[in-house]
Amino acid sequence: MLSQIKVYGLDWDEIIVEGYDEMLKEITMVFNCDISTLQKSQKVIKYVVGRTSWGYLNFPPNVAIRLSFDIRGQGVIISKSDFFKRNLLEIFNCIGIKNSVFIDFLR
Repeated sequence: MLSQIKVYGLDWDEIIVEGYDEMLKEITMVFNCDISTLQKSQKVIKYVVGRTSWGYLNFPPNVAIRLSFDIRGQGVIISKSDFFKRNLLEIFNCIGIKNSVFIDFLR
């Protein structure tokens, strides 16, 4: 399914993640981005889905993916970050990412 989405067919070269715990089989990716408005969060979602999808194609099999968003100082209320999280998880499910994806926020 990923190969059918034009933007995700780009060759992003190798991806570097912020952390990999071999015992837990978990990749950690950290994003410091502005999700304070709908327009900004939509742009962030495109980037995060693209970067995560490209990584998914190159990660070890069955590894869990933890996405950590540093949103300190943005005044983003919990319901807004929950909406952002649901959107991301829905997109990952729709495009066929089978790995467990965990999303957390640094506030």
